[in-house]
Amino acid sequence: MGRQKIEIATPAAGVMWGSALWSRAPQAEWGLSVLAGRLAEIRGGARLTAAMGLVLEAQQRETRVAWIAGTNAFYPPDCALGGVDLTALPVVHAPEARAAARAADTLLRSGGFGLIVVDLAGDMGLPLAMQSRLAGLAKQWSAALVCLTPSRREMISLASLRAESWIVRRDFDAFACVVRVTKDKRHAPGWREEEIHHGPGGLC
Repeated sequence: MGRQKIEIATPAAGVMWGSALWSRAPQAEWGLSVLAGRLAEIRGGARLTAAMGLVLEAQQRETRVAWIAGTNAFYPPDCALGGVDLTALPVVHAPEARAAARAADTLLRSGGFGLIVVDLAGDMGLPLAMQSRLAGLAKQWSAALVCLTPSRREMISLASLRAESWIVRRDFDAFACVVRVTKDKRHAPGWREEEIHHGPGGLC
């Protein structure tokens, strides 16, 4: 009753998905099923958390996943604590946007991946021609291509789905990863979902 929400702009390492409990509702709109065949963009402070939840869901479905790292934010120990099988998660290091796009192009054309996460750095985004080609490949292979962007402005203009994300403290050691969809070409935008995470002992 009247509990004040404390928003955390940049969660400490380990809180984002370390010791996470991904309790997904059976009919939840957010997830691989709504992203399949689409180019999507996730912005905000919880973008890594949201993406790692998708990785875990894909692995639980025995769907192949690849992560294209354009930043140094990918931290394997936290991924493992969250239940991700690192032996089944290839990571491609591509610090430049064009290199990341070429890597995504190659992975999509292989037809072997149902989810590809591209963690982009800076405020450059991807050129429109690259976005168009990648969106077409994602649709062709029914793969989810998810771009993570740090900027507040839209960086993937051709995204079929765009979401904002942030972390809210719900209890002493409980944090909610909030995802709010602001653009959805298949459904009405504006819907949101929360998933509860628990920070590791000694950090909260």
